[in-house]
Amino acid sequence: MTDFLTAPSPAPLDKPLNGLEQVIDAAFADPKHWRAFEDILPTVDLFLAPDGATLAGIQPGATGMRTLRPDEGMDVKGVTLDDGRVAAGVFTDPRRLQAMWGEDTTFIAMNGRQVLHLFREGPIILNPGSTRVMLFQQDDIAALLAAAARQAEATMSPGGKPSGKVSLSVPDSVPAVLVEKLAAAFGPVGGTGITAAWLARAHWSEVGRSGWYLDVRTQRPMDEIRAMVQRAVHGVSFGDDTLDVAVGPAKEDGVGVRVV
Repeated sequence: MTDFLTAPSPAPLDKPLNGLEQVIDAAFADPKHWRAFEDILPTVDLFLAPDGATLAGIQPGATGMRTLRPDEGMDVKGVTLDDGRVAAGVFTDPRRLQAMWGEDTTFIAMNGRQVLHLFREGPIILNPGSTRVMLFQQDDIAALLAAAARQAEATMSPGGKPSGKVSLSVPDSVPAVLVEKLAAAFGPVGGTGITAAWLARAHWSEVGRSGWYLDVRTQRPMDEIRAMVQRAVHGVSFGDDTLDVAVGPAKEDGVGVRVV
């Protein structure tokens, strides 16, 4: 999801403005904190200034949410590097973006994982014009995306993904909050490239584990869907249950509660 915003918000910029910036400062001071930075960056909103055709397509004063198509690109303001390449300008807080390009600059709030994927060819420059500037090349971005995928796997499968044959069934009681969160994340059918999804109870008899099985029908890569699900289920307690996610193309109907 992408949130278009225009409201100016002046503030002193010499101190961390949010939790991510506190982690960045800690990582600059001590490299042992870089793992925390890798964990948090894909989960928070980052901020970009649309440019070119993207900016032209935004109505003056427009705010609100929209969904990017899986194949949709985006023009954003950037910084020309010494070698002539233009790095996409990304910020950890909109006030830093406005300090760089003006308080009336239209900006976009986008999940960090989506930003990394959208500009995965690199380079990305984080917080240009500030003391917290960081430059990410293609290999750096790939490493961050891989770390995000590992984190998503660990978050959704406490104790590791169960092995062996899984038995699926319709849940006795529909987990309404979980279904609502997933439906909101997936959006209208086809809008995010997801054509259908089912949520079923799952039991792995060989290892004595139970949980939930989310069957997502899409052509999008597994890591993208896992990241989307991770963000959607943030704050949902699964206890000892596992949430396993399967991703594949459209086929016969799945088992369980239809999410979209």
